[in-house]
Amino acid sequence: MLIASGMALAQRDYEVVKPRERSATEKVVVRTVIKQPTEGVLVIVLDPIIPGKVVVENAAGTAIGEAEADETGQAEFTLPRGKAYRVKASAPGFTPAAGQSKILQATETVRLRLTAQFATLKLKNLPPSAQVLIDDQPRATADQSGAVTLADLAPGKHALAIRHPEYSDYRDDLESLNAGDQISYRAKMVKVAKLTLQALPGAAVSIDGERVGQVQADGKVTINYELAQASEHMIAVELLGYETWTRREQLTPGARTIPVKLEPIATSAGVSDVFDDLSLWAAPADWKIRDDRTPNGKINKKLVVSGEQLGAPKGTIYRDFQASFTLWLADGKGAAWAVRLDKSGKNYYLFYLAGPNSATPKKFYTYLVRDGQVTQVNTPTPVLADLNQKDNYQIEVTVQGFTITHLIISNATGEKNDLGVYTDITDTKTNYLYGTFGFRSFKGESFVIDDFTLQPTKEPEKTGSTNQK
Repeated sequence: MLIASGMALAQRDYEVVKPRERSATEKVVVRTVIKQPTEGVLVIVLDPIIPGKVVVENAAGTAIGEAEADETGQAEFTLPRGKAYRVKASAPGFTPAAGQSKILQATETVRLRLTAQFATLKLKNLPPSAQVLIDDQPRATADQSGAVTLADLAPGKHALAIRHPEYSDYRDDLESLNAGDQISYRAKMVKVAKLTLQALPGAAVSIDGERVGQVQADGKVTINYELAQASEHMIAVELLGYETWTRREQLTPGARTIPVKLEPIATSAGVSDVFDDLSLWAAPADWKIRDDRTPNGKINKKLVVSGEQLGAPKGTIYRDFQASFTLWLADGKGAAWAVRLDKSGKNYYLFYLAGPNSATPKKFYTYLVRDGQVTQVNTPTPVLADLNQKDNYQIEVTVQGFTITHLIISNATGEKNDLGVYTDITDTKTNYLYGTFGFRSFKGESFVIDDFTLQPTKEPEKTGSTNQK
Protein backbone atom coordinates (compact mmCIF):
# COMPACT_ATOMS: atom_id res chain seq x y z
CA MET A 1 0.00 0.00 0.00
CA LEU A 2 1.24 3.46 -0.92
CA ILE A 3 1.53 6.14 1.73
CA ALA A 4 1.76 9.69 0.38
CA SER A 5 5.37 10.73 -0.04
CA GLY A 6 6.67 13.34 2.37
CA MET A 7 4.87 13.48 5.71
CA ALA A 8 1.74 11.42 6.37
CA LEU A 9 -1.45 13.24 7.17
CA ALA A 10 -2.36 13.13 10.83
CA GLN A 11 -4.17 10.03 12.04
CA ARG A 12 -4.53 10.85 15.67
CA ASP A 13 -6.35 10.03 18.85
CA TYR A 14 -6.07 12.80 21.40
CA GLU A 15 -7.76 14.57 24.26
CA VAL A 16 -7.33 18.15 25.42
CA VAL A 17 -7.93 18.66 29.13
CA LYS A 18 -7.98 22.05 30.84
CA PRO A 19 -7.49 21.67 34.62
CA ARG A 20 -10.54 22.49 36.68
CA GLU A 21 -10.43 25.61 38.78
CA ARG A 22 -10.83 24.92 42.50
CA SER A 23 -13.73 26.65 44.23
CA ALA A 24 -12.82 28.77 47.27
CA THR A 25 -15.53 26.97 49.25
CA GLU A 26 -14.65 23.50 48.03
CA LYS A 27 -14.41 21.07 50.94
CA VAL A 28 -11.02 19.49 51.59
CA VAL A 29 -11.05 15.92 52.87
CA VAL A 30 -8.01 14.95 54.97
CA ARG A 31 -6.97 11.39 54.24
CA THR A 32 -4.05 10.97 56.64
CA VAL A 33 -4.81 9.47 60.06
CA ILE A 34 -2.84 11.03 62.95
CA LYS A 35 -1.12 8.46 65.16
CA GLN A 36 0.71 10.77 67.63
CA PRO A 37 -0.91 13.62 69.56
CA THR A 38 2.15 15.76 68.92
CA GLU A 39 1.69 15.53 65.14
CA GLY A 40 -0.67 17.28 62.81
CA VAL A 41 -1.49 17.06 59.09
CA LEU A 42 -0.50 19.88 56.77
CA VAL A 43 -2.67 19.69 53.63
CA ILE A 44 -1.55 21.45 50.44
CA VAL A 45 -4.14 21.84 47.67
CA LEU A 46 -3.26 23.17 44.26
CA ASP A 47 -5.46 25.47 42.23
CA PRO A 48 -6.19 24.60 39.47
CA ILE A 49 -6.47 20.90 40.25
CA ILE A 50 -3.31 19.42 38.80
CA PRO A 51 -0.59 17.01 39.90
CA GLY A 52 2.60 18.75 40.92
CA LYS A 53 5.61 18.75 43.17
CA VAL A 54 5.13 20.11 46.71
CA VAL A 55 7.99 20.99 49.07
CA VAL A 56 7.64 21.90 52.77
CA GLU A 57 10.30 23.98 54.49
CA ASN A 58 10.83 24.95 58.13
CA ALA A 59 11.14 28.52 59.31
CA ALA A 60 14.85 28.51 58.42
CA GLY A 61 14.06 27.61 54.81
CA THR A 62 15.33 24.03 55.01
CA ALA A 63 13.30 21.47 53.09
CA ILE A 64 11.82 18.94 55.50
CA GLY A 65 9.32 17.21 53.24
CA GLU A 66 8.60 16.60 49.58
CA ALA A 67 5.70 14.86 47.86
CA GLU A 68 3.78 14.72 44.59
CA ALA A 69 0.29 16.10 44.63
CA ASP A 70 -2.05 13.49 43.26
CA GLU A 71 -4.57 13.86 40.42
CA THR A 72 -6.82 15.76 42.81
CA GLY A 73 -4.08 18.32 43.29
CA GLN A 74 -3.64 17.46 46.97
CA ALA A 75 -0.60 16.49 49.05
CA GLU A 76 -0.48 15.79 52.81
CA PHE A 77 2.42 15.92 55.29
CA THR A 78 2.56 14.65 58.89
CA LEU A 79 4.53 17.27 60.85
CA PRO A 80 5.09 18.41 64.45
CA ARG A 81 2.37 20.64 65.82
CA GLY A 82 2.87 24.16 67.07
CA LYS A 83 4.95 25.40 64.14
CA ALA A 84 4.33 27.34 60.95
CA TYR A 85 5.68 26.00 57.69
CA ARG A 86 6.60 27.40 54.33
CA VAL A 87 5.28 25.54 51.28
CA LYS A 88 6.20 25.63 47.59
CA ALA A 89 4.58 23.97 44.58
CA SER A 90 5.53 23.54 40.95
CA ALA A 91 4.02 21.77 37.94
CA PRO A 92 5.00 21.52 34.26
CA GLY A 93 3.57 24.41 32.28
CA PHE A 94 2.79 26.53 35.35
CA THR A 95 4.68 29.20 37.21
CA PRO A 96 5.71 28.07 40.74
CA ALA A 97 3.77 29.20 43.79
CA ALA A 98 4.72 29.61 47.44
CA GLY A 99 2.84 30.17 50.70
CA GLN A 100 2.97 30.15 54.49
CA SER A 101 0.90 27.94 56.80
CA LYS A 102 -0.62 28.96 60.08
CA ILE A 103 0.56 27.32 63.29
CA LEU A 104 -0.12 23.65 62.74
CA GLN A 105 -2.66 22.06 65.06
CA ALA A 106 -4.48 18.86 64.19
CA THR A 107 -4.87 19.90 60.56
CA GLU A 108 -4.05 22.94 58.52
CA THR A 109 -4.79 23.58 54.83
CA VAL A 110 -2.78 25.81 52.50
CA ARG A 111 -4.13 26.67 49.05
CA LEU A 112 -1.55 27.51 46.40
CA ARG A 113 -2.58 29.22 43.18
CA LEU A 114 -0.45 28.24 40.17
CA THR A 115 -0.70 30.34 37.03
CA ALA A 116 -0.71 28.51 33.69
CA GLN A 117 2.18 29.57 31.47
CA PHE A 118 2.45 26.82 28.86
CA ALA A 119 0.50 23.96 27.36
CA THR A 120 1.65 20.38 27.96
CA LEU A 121 1.78 17.76 25.20
CA LYS A 122 2.00 14.09 26.15
CA LEU A 123 2.66 11.69 23.27
CA LYS A 124 2.08 7.96 23.69
CA ASN A 125 2.87 4.77 21.80
CA LEU A 126 5.46 6.30 19.48
CA PRO A 127 8.13 4.07 17.93
CA PRO A 128 11.09 4.04 20.35
CA SER A 129 13.71 6.64 19.35
CA ALA A 130 11.21 8.58 17.23
CA GLN A 131 12.17 12.24 16.97
CA VAL A 132 9.58 14.87 17.88
CA LEU A 133 9.78 18.32 16.29
CA ILE A 134 7.78 21.43 17.11
CA ASP A 135 7.75 24.16 14.47
CA ASP A 136 10.52 22.27 12.61
CA GLN A 137 12.81 22.30 15.65
CA PRO A 138 13.86 19.00 17.33
CA ARG A 139 12.46 18.89 20.84
CA ALA A 140 12.57 15.33 22.18
CA THR A 141 13.21 11.66 21.43
CA ALA A 142 10.77 8.94 22.43
CA ASP A 143 11.98 6.55 25.13
CA GLN A 144 11.66 2.77 24.93
CA SER A 145 8.03 2.97 26.03
CA GLY A 146 7.30 5.36 23.18
CA ALA A 147 6.45 8.27 25.49
CA VAL A 148 7.35 11.96 25.18
CA THR A 149 6.22 14.87 27.35
CA LEU A 150 6.67 18.48 26.29
CA ALA A 151 5.59 20.83 29.08
CA ASP A 152 6.64 24.16 27.63
CA LEU A 153 4.52 24.81 24.56
CA ALA A 154 3.70 28.48 24.32
CA PRO A 155 0.01 29.33 23.78
CA GLY A 156 -1.00 29.58 20.13
CA LYS A 157 -0.58 27.42 17.04
CA HIS A 158 2.24 24.94 16.52
CA ALA A 159 3.31 22.43 13.87
CA LEU A 160 3.98 18.94 15.18
CA ALA A 161 6.21 16.52 13.26
CA ILE A 162 7.36 13.03 14.20
CA ARG A 163 10.11 11.20 12.34
CA HIS A 164 11.52 7.71 12.48
CA PRO A 165 13.69 5.92 9.89
CA GLU A 166 11.24 3.01 9.56
CA TYR A 167 7.97 4.94 9.62
CA SER A 168 6.26 7.48 7.43
CA ASP A 169 6.94 11.00 8.58
CA TYR A 170 3.97 12.34 10.54
CA ARG A 171 2.68 15.88 10.91
CA ASP A 172 -0.20 17.72 12.46
CA ASP A 173 -1.20 21.29 13.30
CA LEU A 174 -1.85 21.92 16.96
CA GLU A 175 -4.46 24.65 16.79
CA SER A 176 -4.99 27.42 19.37
CA LEU A 177 -3.29 25.93 22.41
CA ASN A 178 -4.11 27.68 25.66
CA ALA A 179 -1.92 28.00 28.70
CA GLY A 180 -2.73 25.16 31.03
CA ASP A 181 -4.04 22.82 28.32
CA GLN A 182 -2.89 19.25 28.76
CA ILE A 183 -3.00 17.31 25.52
CA SER A 184 -2.83 13.54 25.65
CA TYR A 185 -1.95 12.58 22.06
CA ARG A 186 -1.63 9.25 20.29
CA ALA A 187 -0.12 9.44 16.80
CA LYS A 188 -0.95 6.51 14.53
CA MET A 189 2.27 6.00 12.57
CA VAL A 190 2.70 3.56 9.70
CA LYS A 191 5.78 1.44 9.10
CA VAL A 192 7.05 1.98 5.53
CA ALA A 193 9.84 1.35 3.09
CA LYS A 194 11.08 4.85 2.18
CA LEU A 195 12.09 4.41 -1.45
CA THR A 196 13.86 7.08 -3.48
CA LEU A 197 14.06 6.13 -7.16
CA GLN A 198 16.42 8.01 -9.45
CA ALA A 199 15.36 7.89 -13.09
CA LEU A 200 14.47 10.06 -16.07
CA PRO A 201 11.87 12.79 -15.35
CA GLY A 202 8.33 11.75 -16.20
CA ALA A 203 8.90 8.02 -15.71
CA ALA A 204 6.02 6.18 -13.99
CA VAL A 205 6.78 3.89 -11.05
CA SER A 206 4.70 0.83 -10.14
CA ILE A 207 4.99 -1.70 -7.33
CA ASP A 208 3.31 -5.07 -7.83
CA GLY A 209 1.39 -3.61 -10.78
CA GLU A 210 0.02 -0.60 -8.88
CA ARG A 211 1.17 2.84 -9.96
CA VAL A 212 2.71 4.59 -6.96
CA GLY A 213 4.49 7.68 -8.30
CA GLN A 214 6.15 9.62 -11.10
CA VAL A 215 9.73 10.85 -11.33
CA GLN A 216 9.91 14.63 -10.92
CA ALA A 217 11.92 17.18 -12.88
CA ASP A 218 14.92 16.70 -10.59
CA GLY A 219 15.14 13.02 -11.59
CA LYS A 220 13.84 11.65 -8.28
CA VAL A 221 10.64 10.39 -6.73
CA THR A 222 10.15 9.44 -3.07
CA ILE A 223 7.63 6.73 -2.26
CA ASN A 224 6.55 5.66 1.21
CA TYR A 225 5.35 2.09 0.76
CA GLU A 226 3.45 0.58 3.68
CA LEU A 227 5.33 -2.47 4.85
CA ALA A 228 4.80 -4.24 8.14
CA GLN A 229 7.83 -6.46 7.61
CA ALA A 230 10.46 -7.32 5.02
CA SER A 231 8.90 -8.83 1.88
CA GLU A 232 9.57 -9.21 -1.84
CA HIS A 233 7.95 -6.89 -4.37
CA MET A 234 8.21 -6.22 -8.11
CA ILE A 235 9.18 -2.65 -9.02
CA ALA A 236 8.64 -1.36 -12.57
CA VAL A 237 9.65 1.97 -14.13
CA GLU A 238 8.15 2.97 -17.49
CA LEU A 239 8.71 5.89 -19.86
CA LEU A 240 7.51 6.24 -23.42
CA GLY A 241 10.33 5.46 -25.85
CA TYR A 242 12.35 3.45 -23.32
CA GLU A 243 12.56 -0.19 -22.33
CA THR A 244 10.55 -0.94 -19.20
CA TRP A 245 12.86 -1.42 -16.21
CA THR A 246 11.75 -4.13 -13.80
CA ARG A 247 13.35 -5.64 -10.75
CA ARG A 248 12.21 -7.90 -7.93
CA GLU A 249 13.38 -6.36 -4.67
CA GLN A 250 13.36 -7.41 -1.03
CA LEU A 251 11.90 -4.32 0.62
CA THR A 252 12.45 -3.60 4.30
CA PRO A 253 11.18 -0.78 6.53
CA GLY A 254 13.51 2.20 6.29
CA ALA A 255 15.17 4.43 3.72
CA ARG A 256 16.65 3.12 0.47
CA THR A 257 17.78 4.69 -2.81
CA ILE A 258 17.37 2.74 -6.06
CA PRO A 259 19.09 4.10 -9.20
CA VAL A 260 17.24 3.20 -12.40
CA LYS A 261 18.87 3.38 -15.82
CA LEU A 262 16.31 3.42 -18.60
CA GLU A 263 17.56 2.28 -21.98
CA PRO A 264 15.96 3.81 -25.11
CA ILE A 265 14.07 1.56 -27.49
CA ALA A 266 16.37 1.42 -30.51
CA THR A 267 14.99 2.06 -33.99
CA SER A 268 15.30 -1.01 -36.20
CA ALA A 269 15.06 0.83 -39.55
CA GLY A 270 17.68 3.08 -41.06
CA VAL A 271 17.26 6.40 -42.88
CA SER A 272 18.21 7.41 -46.40
CA ASP A 273 17.58 10.92 -47.76
CA VAL A 274 18.51 12.92 -50.86
CA PHE A 275 16.72 15.98 -49.48
CA ASP A 276 13.82 16.51 -51.83
CA ASP A 277 12.32 18.08 -48.71
CA LEU A 278 12.76 18.01 -44.92
CA SER A 279 9.85 15.68 -44.14
CA LEU A 280 12.16 13.09 -42.54
CA TRP A 281 13.81 15.61 -40.24
CA ALA A 282 13.11 17.55 -37.09
CA ALA A 283 14.72 20.55 -38.75
CA PRO A 284 15.50 24.00 -37.31
CA ALA A 285 14.03 27.05 -39.02
CA ASP A 286 17.51 28.04 -40.29
CA TRP A 287 17.82 24.95 -42.46
CA LYS A 288 17.02 25.31 -46.14
CA ILE A 289 16.70 23.08 -49.21
CA ARG A 290 18.77 24.46 -52.11
CA ASP A 291 18.19 23.73 -55.78
CA ASP A 292 21.44 23.12 -57.72
CA ARG A 293 21.26 22.74 -61.48
CA THR A 294 23.61 20.19 -63.05
CA PRO A 295 25.37 20.79 -66.42
CA ASN A 296 22.67 18.76 -68.16
CA GLY A 297 19.92 20.92 -66.62
CA LYS A 298 18.76 18.52 -63.92
CA ILE A 299 17.75 19.96 -60.56
CA ASN A 300 19.68 18.45 -57.64
CA LYS A 301 18.37 19.37 -54.19
CA LYS A 302 20.72 19.69 -51.22
CA LEU A 303 20.44 20.57 -47.55
CA VAL A 304 22.01 23.83 -46.40
CA VAL A 305 22.83 23.71 -42.66
CA SER A 306 23.21 26.92 -40.68
CA GLY A 307 22.36 28.09 -37.17
CA GLU A 308 23.27 26.57 -33.81
CA GLN A 309 20.09 24.52 -33.43
CA LEU A 310 20.39 20.79 -33.96
CA GLY A 311 18.43 18.92 -36.57
CA ALA A 312 18.02 15.12 -36.63
CA PRO A 313 15.97 12.43 -38.40
CA LYS A 314 12.57 12.02 -36.77
CA GLY A 315 11.88 9.04 -34.54
CA THR A 316 15.35 7.52 -34.74
CA ILE A 317 17.53 6.14 -32.00
CA TYR A 318 20.34 3.61 -32.28
CA ARG A 319 23.08 1.98 -30.30
CA ASP A 320 25.70 1.04 -32.91
CA PHE A 321 25.33 2.45 -36.41
CA GLN A 322 27.02 3.76 -39.53
CA ALA A 323 26.36 7.18 -41.04
CA SER A 324 27.43 8.51 -44.41
CA PHE A 325 26.87 11.83 -46.17
CA THR A 326 28.30 14.07 -48.87
CA LEU A 327 29.68 17.39 -47.60
CA TRP A 328 30.41 20.76 -49.24
CA LEU A 329 32.23 23.40 -47.19
CA ALA A 330 30.11 26.23 -48.55
CA ASP A 331 31.89 29.10 -46.83
CA GLY A 332 35.09 27.21 -46.13
CA LYS A 333 34.70 27.57 -42.37
CA GLY A 334 33.85 23.96 -41.61
CA ALA A 335 31.03 21.63 -40.57
CA ALA A 336 29.74 20.02 -37.37
CA TRP A 337 27.63 16.97 -36.57
CA ALA A 338 26.26 15.21 -33.49
CA VAL A 339 26.56 11.51 -32.69
CA ARG A 340 24.28 9.66 -30.25
CA LEU A 341 22.13 12.70 -29.76
CA ASP A 342 19.66 11.90 -26.96
CA LYS A 343 15.95 12.76 -26.89
CA SER A 344 16.49 15.91 -24.87
CA GLY A 345 18.85 17.28 -27.52
CA LYS A 346 21.26 18.29 -24.75
CA ASN A 347 23.59 15.29 -24.57
CA TYR A 348 25.72 13.99 -27.43
CA TYR A 349 29.17 13.76 -28.98
CA LEU A 350 29.96 16.75 -31.19
CA PHE A 351 32.51 16.60 -34.01
CA TYR A 352 33.78 19.71 -35.77
CA LEU A 353 35.70 19.71 -39.05
CA ALA A 354 37.55 23.02 -39.28
CA GLY A 355 37.69 24.15 -42.92
CA PRO A 356 40.40 26.12 -44.76
CA ASN A 357 38.82 29.45 -43.76
CA SER A 358 38.54 28.55 -40.08
CA ALA A 359 40.55 30.32 -37.37
CA THR A 360 42.27 26.94 -36.84
CA PRO A 361 42.15 25.42 -40.34
CA LYS A 362 42.24 21.74 -41.25
CA LYS A 363 41.77 20.26 -37.79
CA PHE A 364 39.20 17.80 -36.48
CA TYR A 365 37.78 18.42 -32.99
CA THR A 366 35.88 16.17 -30.58
CA TYR A 367 33.56 17.52 -27.89
CA LEU A 368 31.28 16.03 -25.25
CA VAL A 369 28.02 17.85 -24.66
CA ARG A 370 26.44 17.34 -21.22
CA ASP A 371 23.17 19.12 -20.48
CA GLY A 372 23.97 21.56 -23.27
CA GLN A 373 27.46 22.37 -21.97
CA VAL A 374 30.22 21.76 -24.53
CA THR A 375 33.60 20.39 -23.38
CA GLN A 376 36.54 19.54 -25.64
CA VAL A 377 37.70 16.02 -24.79
CA ASN A 378 40.91 15.50 -26.74
CA THR A 379 43.61 17.18 -28.78
CA PRO A 380 42.39 18.09 -32.28
CA THR A 381 43.54 15.81 -35.09
CA PRO A 382 45.30 17.32 -38.14
CA VAL A 383 43.29 16.82 -41.35
CA LEU A 384 45.42 15.52 -44.21
CA ALA A 385 42.70 15.84 -46.85
CA ASP A 386 42.87 18.81 -49.22
CA LEU A 387 39.89 20.77 -47.89
CA ASN A 388 38.49 23.45 -50.19
CA GLN A 389 35.17 25.08 -51.07
CA LYS A 390 34.95 23.68 -54.58
CA ASP A 391 35.15 19.92 -54.02
CA ASN A 392 32.82 17.68 -52.04
CA TYR A 393 33.72 14.95 -49.59
CA GLN A 394 32.23 11.71 -48.42
CA ILE A 395 32.15 11.49 -44.60
CA GLU A 396 31.77 8.02 -43.10
CA VAL A 397 31.07 7.57 -39.39
CA THR A 398 31.16 4.21 -37.59
CA VAL A 399 29.81 4.00 -34.03
CA GLN A 400 30.60 0.81 -32.09
CA GLY A 401 30.27 0.62 -28.32
CA PHE A 402 32.24 3.49 -26.84
CA THR A 403 34.31 4.05 -30.01
CA ILE A 404 33.53 6.44 -32.89
CA THR A 405 35.60 6.32 -36.09
CA HIS A 406 35.63 8.91 -38.90
CA LEU A 407 36.82 8.64 -42.49
CA ILE A 408 36.90 11.42 -45.12
CA ILE A 409 37.03 10.66 -48.87
CA SER A 410 37.59 13.32 -51.51
CA ASN A 411 35.09 12.71 -54.31
CA ALA A 412 37.35 14.69 -56.64
CA THR A 413 40.50 12.60 -56.13
CA GLY A 414 39.27 9.43 -54.37
CA GLU A 415 41.82 10.01 -51.60
CA LYS A 416 40.87 8.52 -48.21
CA ASN A 417 42.03 9.88 -44.89
CA ASP A 418 41.26 9.01 -41.29
CA LEU A 419 39.84 11.85 -39.24
CA GLY A 420 40.56 9.96 -36.05
CA VAL A 421 39.20 7.41 -33.62
CA TYR A 422 37.60 8.58 -30.39
CA THR A 423 36.94 6.19 -27.48
CA ASP A 424 34.96 7.53 -24.53
CA ILE A 425 36.63 6.62 -21.25
CA THR A 426 34.77 9.14 -19.06
CA ASP A 427 32.76 8.13 -16.00
CA THR A 428 29.57 9.10 -17.84
CA LYS A 429 30.17 7.01 -20.96
CA THR A 430 27.23 4.67 -20.28
CA ASN A 431 24.92 7.69 -20.57
CA TYR A 432 25.88 7.95 -24.24
CA LEU A 433 25.18 4.41 -25.46
CA TYR A 434 22.04 5.36 -27.41
CA GLY A 435 21.05 8.23 -29.65
CA THR A 436 20.69 9.47 -33.19
CA PHE A 437 22.66 11.59 -35.64
CA GLY A 438 22.31 15.30 -36.34
CA PHE A 439 23.81 18.43 -37.87
CA ARG A 440 24.36 21.95 -36.55
CA SER A 441 26.51 25.02 -37.08
CA PHE A 442 29.09 25.18 -34.28
CA LYS A 443 31.18 28.28 -35.07
CA GLY A 444 28.96 30.23 -37.41
CA GLU A 445 29.72 28.11 -40.47
CA SER A 446 27.30 27.19 -43.25
CA PHE A 447 27.70 23.85 -45.07
CA VAL A 448 25.83 21.67 -47.54
CA ILE A 449 24.75 18.03 -47.14
CA ASP A 450 23.45 15.45 -49.63
CA ASP A 451 23.07 11.67 -50.00
CA PHE A 452 22.60 11.02 -46.28
CA THR A 453 22.31 7.45 -44.96
CA LEU A 454 22.04 6.18 -41.41
CA GLN A 455 21.91 2.45 -40.69
CA PRO A 456 22.13 0.34 -37.52
CA THR A 457 24.97 -2.16 -37.68
CA LYS A 458 23.15 -4.89 -35.73
CA GLU A 459 19.81 -5.74 -34.25
CA PRO A 460 18.89 -3.47 -31.32
CA GLU A 461 19.84 -4.89 -27.95
CA LYS A 462 17.08 -4.92 -25.36
CA THR A 463 19.19 -4.29 -22.32
CA GLY A 464 16.92 -1.81 -20.63
CA SER A 465 15.11 -4.18 -18.27
CA THR A 466 16.26 -6.42 -15.49
CA ASN A 467 13.83 -9.24 -14.77
CA GLN A 468 14.17 -11.51 -11.79
CA LYS A 469 11.64 -14.27 -11.40
